[in-house]
Amino acid sequence: MKELYPWRRPVKIPLPSSVKPQLIRHFSIGLLYPVTDELMEVRKKAGLDPIPPTAHRYHEVVEDIRKIVKAMEIDKNMGLDLEKMEYRFND
Repeated sequence: MKELYPWRRPVKIPLPSSVKPQLIRHFSIGLLYPVTDELMEVRKKAGLDPIPPTAHRYHEVVEDIRKIVKAMEIDKNMGLDLEKMEYRFND
């Protein structure tokens, strides 16, 4: 079957070391970058809400992100233990 449909087999892509901490942050807080006091001040000056409408405001969204990651087995493919928030193997 895999010979007939080669694109259906799972693809494991090695992650660059520079990306791994950002993905852990995304799966932990729902955002790739932290919302610092400086960023909040800049957002206020721009007329925006100081806290972006991301998981920083809606904390329940982080659990939804984790459910999607588990359902699609993204965590397994990249070697991430979502419970411990650490990678099973290092480069």
